[in-house]
Amino acid sequence: MRFEKTLGCVVLAGVAASGAWAQDYGDGRGAEELFKPDSKISATVSGFAGGSWRVLTTEPDANIPRSSFDNPMFVDIGDVVVDSGSVDTVEAAWWHQEVSGGNYIRLTMRTENGTEFVPFGAKKNGGTIQAYSYELGGNGNGLDFRQWVTDVDWEQLTISYSYDGGQTVFSDPTIHDPLSGGNWDGTDDLHLGLALPGDGVNWVQVSYKFSAIPTPGSAAVLLGAGALAARRRRA
Repeated sequence: MRFEKTLGCVVLAGVAASGAWAQDYGDGRGAEELFKPDSKISATVSGFAGGSWRVLTTEPDANIPRSSFDNPMFVDIGDVVVDSGSVDTVEAAWWHQEVSGGNYIRLTMRTENGTEFVPFGAKKNGGTIQAYSYELGGNGNGLDFRQWVTDVDWEQLTISYSYDGGQTVFSDPTIHDPLSGGNWDGTDDLHLGLALPGDGVNWVQVSYKFSAIPTPGSAAVLLGAGALAARRRRA
């Protein structure tokens, strides 16, 4: 599903920082345990040219480890390359934020030297790039949820942009329930955030609000296992 839209100019008052609030899943597990400790993703910049979406960055399989709001670890995911040559190197980082409003994944991409992602009139494989977007796990390497997470509800998507590396930020309207109630597998190649070549954007942040459902009965299983261990120790 693709939506073509003009970039809005809604200025964000600020970005919420991580809070002390923690979701309780009933068996001692917090939201930090939603993901595997070594969870890594892939991300790309893609352009619509010649009637199809084409990957523009040169390292689509680069592994981006989970970092944090306070210490984002940007990873080189390759150069944006168009028919006229290389534009700039793109760096990406992602982290999980748990705040009182829910759970969020923040995926941030920026150009290394502040060049716009895609220049006006750029072509890919002979086709003029009409719009560009991003992909999270387009090669299948999406978010690594733990095994006990059986269902993930992707509640909201908000895409923010900047012309100055994230110093001044504006956003598109929030998209609610992007999958229309479907279970989210931790990837995103829907291209719901469309930008136009030559727009000057050199930074983008994608915010995924989600909720996770643990395995039914997992709390009882873990509590039962603890009780059994205690009985064995007393015996």
